[in-house]
Amino acid sequence: MNPSLPIDFAHVVIADIRALVTHRELLQDFAWRDLRSRYKGSALGFGWNFAIPLLQLAVFYLLFGVLLGQRPRTGTGEQNYAIFLFVGLLPWTFFASSLSAGASSVLANGAIVKKVRLPLQLLPAASVLSSLANFLLSLVVLFTVLAMFGPRHPEGVLVLPLLIAIGVVMNLGFAYLLAAANVFFRDVQHILGILLTAWYFLTPVLFPVSIVADRPTERELLYLNPMAAVIVSYQRALLDGVGPEWSRLAYSALFAVVIFALGFAYFRRSKDNFEEAL
Repeated sequence: MNPSLPIDFAHVVIADIRALVTHRELLQDFAWRDLRSRYKGSALGFGWNFAIPLLQLAVFYLLFGVLLGQRPRTGTGEQNYAIFLFVGLLPWTFFASSLSAGASSVLANGAIVKKVRLPLQLLPAASVLSSLANFLLSLVVLFTVLAMFGPRHPEGVLVLPLLIAIGVVMNLGFAYLLAAANVFFRDVQHILGILLTAWYFLTPVLFPVSIVADRPTERELLYLNPMAAVIVSYQRALLDGVGPEWSRLAYSALFAVVIFALGFAYFRRSKDNFEEAL
């Protein structure tokens, strides 16, 4: 292996990040267009960013809190199931929506790709940025619910920028990888929906990680999922007011960097052939 390859790749990444910064207004325009298209023609418009999380919370509370009486246990004891689920569901939705929107970002803008010369790395990045905006708006709803009903651990907010940063890097990596693959293999988007459903049930969103506390093998297998430590870190921060399990989160962070490098490299190598394949 040529020892200069990692250095060359780092220079390429830095150059493309500079391109994103240089074209930040165009990046914002694409992200804003994506946000508007999600709620185009609806009466509430961007109000759905707040209405949907509140409706989800109401459904979860009635189904799991009232009818089933579920009380998941975290580090500080039993939690309200609806709030427990809400804390894990928001970062998972950010992840899933980034991948879904990112996978279709180049195909959905095929006409622009063919007619307009622009840095194509803007398209998956805009999809992730749009999903990030939705996530941040949903966090406002979550913080309001926690302030009203608890648990109240404001110190847990301090770790959120790190968790969001890991999520953004991981989501960008998958978005670049899937966007490029979807141009050449149109089944990617359909398979992705199935994979995300399976991935969701293998991530501690619906269940607390404590259910495998006395089963070390299953616990280690669960944490092979890079989203597991991210979701659990949100739960620990906001429900228990404690920091992440740093070794587990370091694995997720390393995975995020690796998938970003792989996804970005594949996208960059493939983008010159997009116009022909579209």
